Amino acid sequence: MLKRLPFAVALALILTVAAPTHAAPDPKVEARYAQALAAAKAGPPDAVDWQAFRFAYADSAEFDPEGIKVEDAKKAMFAALNAHDAAQAIAQAGKVLADNFADIDAHIVLDLAYAQTGAAAAEAREHATVLAILRSIRTGDGASPAQAFTVISVGEEYQVMRAFVMTVQGQALVEADGHSYDRLSVVDGEGKAHTFFFLVDRVLAAEAAGLGLPKH
Repeated sequence: MLKRLPFAVALALILTVAAPTHAAPDPKVEARYAQALAAAKAGPPDAVDWQAFRFAYADSAEFDPEGIKVEDAKKAMFAALNAHDAAQAIAQAGKVLADNFADIDAHIVLDLAYAQTGAAAAEAREHATVLAILRSIRTGDGASPAQAFTVISVGEEYQVMRAFVMTVQGQALVEADGHSYDRLSVVDGEGKAHTFFFLVDRVLAAEAAGLGLPKH
């Protein structure tokens, strides 16, 4: 007859098995990210390899796939923009970009906030940055798995949809040709339905790594 473990002991065992394992940062990976970040900040938006930067960020120890570190700053950023407080919107967007310099939401807010203040050059740079980042994600037209967009996080999928002024109605994970895709069902401003596919192999690999699961 099997003996039942005391609840506290059983819970401790479960937590021990399920606890995520975090590998020490790879100096080469961190150096590559630092170099990509410096290039993204210094270069003209159209000259930056935003896909390389986003991938370097996703591989780095700074990667925040759930956006937890900037959640409060994002809420404050949108609230300030809606209140026409451009200075506060710019300040909060800066906090978001300090964590992820390719955050589309933050660059859009800066675009709009600089427009409110009449800072034409800064507005133009942010507008060009948004378009350049979107181009780096649009590795296809998004209408099928074969033409899917390529993202580094689920949050990035929703940022793209907000940039396209689309409202997400549903999300499903699908498999095709050995790859994983998120299928988003959305509607545009006129209520017309659309479907977009996002390649999420990198996203799932990052989630597995965070849980200490073996790579496939």
